[in-house]
Amino acid sequence: MKYWRGKSGLVTRFGQLPVVCLLALGVSAAFIGCASEPLGHGGEESSGSIGLNLDVAPGVNVDLVEYSITGNGFTKTGAIDVSGAESISGTIGGIPAGKGYTITLTAKSADNGESFTGSAGFDVVAGKTSAVSVHLKGTTTSGNGSVSVSGTFNVGPVIDELTVTPQKVKIGSKITLTGVAQDADAGPSPLSYYWSTTGGVIDNPIGPTAKLTSTTPGTFTVQLTVSDGEITTASSTTVTFVDPAATGGGGASPNKPNVLLVIADDYGAEAASLYPSLTGDSGAVPVPNIESLAQNGLVFDNAWASPACSMTRGTIVSGLYGYRTGVTSVGAVLPTNTVTVFDRITAENPSYSQAFFGKYHLGGGLFDPRAGLAYAGSDQILQHVRDIGIPYFHGILGGALTDYFSWNIYDSNGPAVPTTTYATTALTDQAIDYIRNAKSARPNEPWFIYQAYNAPHAANGGNSPYQVPPRNLHSVDLSSVGNPPPGTSATNVPVYKADIQALDTELGRLLKEVDLEKTTVIFIGDNGTPAEVKDKNSKIRGSKGSAYEGGVRVPFFAAGAGVTRRGRTNDLVVTTDIYATILSLTGIDVSHVNNSYNFKPVLSDPTATSGRTHSFSETSSGTSNRRYAIKDTRYKIVSNLGKRELYDLVADPLETTDLYAKPAYTAVRASLEAEIDKLNADAKPGYFP
Repeated sequence: MKYWRGKSGLVTRFGQLPVVCLLALGVSAAFIGCASEPLGHGGEESSGSIGLNLDVAPGVNVDLVEYSITGNGFTKTGAIDVSGAESISGTIGGIPAGKGYTITLTAKSADNGESFTGSAGFDVVAGKTSAVSVHLKGTTTSGNGSVSVSGTFNVGPVIDELTVTPQKVKIGSKITLTGVAQDADAGPSPLSYYWSTTGGVIDNPIGPTAKLTSTTPGTFTVQLTVSDGEITTASSTTVTFVDPAATGGGGASPNKPNVLLVIADDYGAEAASLYPSLTGDSGAVPVPNIESLAQNGLVFDNAWASPACSMTRGTIVSGLYGYRTGVTSVGAVLPTNTVTVFDRITAENPSYSQAFFGKYHLGGGLFDPRAGLAYAGSDQILQHVRDIGIPYFHGILGGALTDYFSWNIYDSNGPAVPTTTYATTALTDQAIDYIRNAKSARPNEPWFIYQAYNAPHAANGGNSPYQVPPRNLHSVDLSSVGNPPPGTSATNVPVYKADIQALDTELGRLLKEVDLEKTTVIFIGDNGTPAEVKDKNSKIRGSKGSAYEGGVRVPFFAAGAGVTRRGRTNDLVVTTDIYATILSLTGIDVSHVNNSYNFKPVLSDPTATSGRTHSFSETSSGTSNRRYAIKDTRYKIVSNLGKRELYDLVADPLETTDLYAKPAYTAVRASLEAEIDKLNADAKPGYFP
C-alpha cells in the first residue's frame, strides 16, 4: 500500500468530515512445504486491511494519528499522516496470529497541542473478521472524538501445492513445475505467479504451470512467488540436472594454489570474443591468449561488475557492496578500517606472499601525471595502500595514466620511478619479476598477485582519448583511421581494439611464467565498455556508468589449478564474490561473508552452487544521481534516479520493454523488491529509492 497526500496544506479543518485510513494488519506464521507433496494449511500466511474511520470533533485540526500495537511479546509502533487528505493508506504488517492484542491510538491537536488517546483490545485470526472500536479522550469535552476500527481481513494468497516432476533428470530433459494457490477473498487483484530459478530456463515463468530445462548440470533452487496485488507468498524447492557423460575433468587442486587475479580496465562483455552473441558490427578483436586460457577453464555468462572502476575494485577487496563502504562513485576512498582480502590472508594464512601491480584507485585521485612530474596527494594515497593491508605495491595510483608511454611507477615501499615503457608491458614485467623471485627465494610457498592492468582504458582520464600501442603488440588493421603511429591519441573502435589485443599479448607473456597446475587464474573486466568506443549495433543496452547490462556485464572466467570444469556456466557471479573465493582458494574456510559468495565449488563440481540467487550493482554520488540494478537468472529491476523498471532478460535481452507496471508481473516485481528490501535493511536512508 502506498502513502499519499492530498493537495491542501499541512493542516485541514475536518469538522464533521471523517478521515479514512486503511491499515493492513499482517498475520505471519511459519510456512513449510516440500516438493511433490501438497502444502498443508497449518502453515498458512494471511494478512489484510481493516478500515479506520476517524471522526474529529468540530474545530479540531489533526495532523498525525500515532499507533502502538502490543501483545504476545510483540510490539509495533508508527504514525499515520492524516493531514491534507480525506483518505490515505498506510501499512502495519507482520503481526502474528493470536489473541489479546492492544492497539493504542494517539492524536494531537495542531492548534493547541492537546493530546487525545484511547485504546482497545483485539484478536488476530487468520482469514476471519476483526472489529475494534477506540474512543479518543482529550482534556476538554469539546476535544473528544472517536475512532472505530472494523472490517474484514483481506486474506493473502496461500500456496497449497508446489510440485516438480521429476526432481532429478538428465540435462536436456524437462521438469514440470506445478503450483496451486488460492486467495480466499479473490482480491484486490487476480493472482499473479512467478517461477524463478537459480539455473536453467523456465518456459512460462508467470503461469501456474511451467517447464524447466537446462543444458548444464547442477542443483538449482526453484521458487514460486504468488501475489494478489498487495500480499505476496513464496515457497521453494530444489531440482537437479545431471550430465551422464561427465568424467570429472582434470586433476585436483593443490591445498594452497598460487592465485593470479587479472583485471582488465573498461573491458565490457560485448567487446570480448568470449561472448560472440553480444558483439557489434565489426566483431570482437581476437585475443588468442585469453581465449586459450578460457577454453581450459570455466566461463561465466552471467557476471556483473559495478558500472565504473573504483566501485568494482572496492567490492573485490572488501566483499561488500558499495553502499556499505561508501565507494559508490569514481574516486571514492575506501575506509581504511575495512577488513580487506589482503588483511585476512596476512592474518590467517601468512604463508602466502602478496603483491599488487597496476591500477589502484581506491584512495582517491584522478589520473597519474607523465614521467617525472609531481602528483599532489601521492603520499596520502600510498599510505592508504599500506593502511588497507597491501604488503607490496607497484603501479598506478589514480584512475588512469596521462600517457601510457610516459608515467611514474609508484612503490608503497620506495620512491616513484619514472618510465617510458608502455604501461601494459611494464606492469607485466613487474609481475614476472615477482614470480621469478618467488620461485627462487620461496619455492615452496604460494603467492597471491592482484594484477590490475589499466588497459584498455583511455589515457589522460575520462573515456577519451585512447593511445595506439606498440606495433609488436597487436595486429589490428588501423588503416580505416589513418594508420596512426604508436603513442598517437585517438578515440575510435580500432584503436580501442588494438589496446585490448596489446593487453592479450602481454598477458600471454605473463602466463608463460605461471604454472597452471599450481596456480588458479581469475580474469575479469571491471565495468562495461565506454560509449565512446562501443561498437555499433552491439547486442547489449547501455555502456560504462549505466546500470543496464552494457554497464555491468563483463568478461569473467577462471582457469588453472582446481578448475576442472570446462565450458560455460549460467551461475550468477558478482565481483564481490572474488573476495570469498580467493580466501577459500588460499585455505581460509568461508562460504558466504559480507556480500560475497564463494564460487570455488562451482569450478570443479557441476552440481555445486555458490549460494548466490540474485546479483546487485550500483553507482551514485552518495544518495544522489543514484542508479542500481538487481536481478535473478531471468528478471531484472533497474532503478534510474528513483524510477524503477523491470525487464525479462531472456525474452528481451536488450532491455527494451519495461514490464514494471504490467499486472501479470506483480509477483515478479514483488520477488525482486523483497531482495531490495533486504539490502535496504542495512543501508543509510536514500540508497534504495
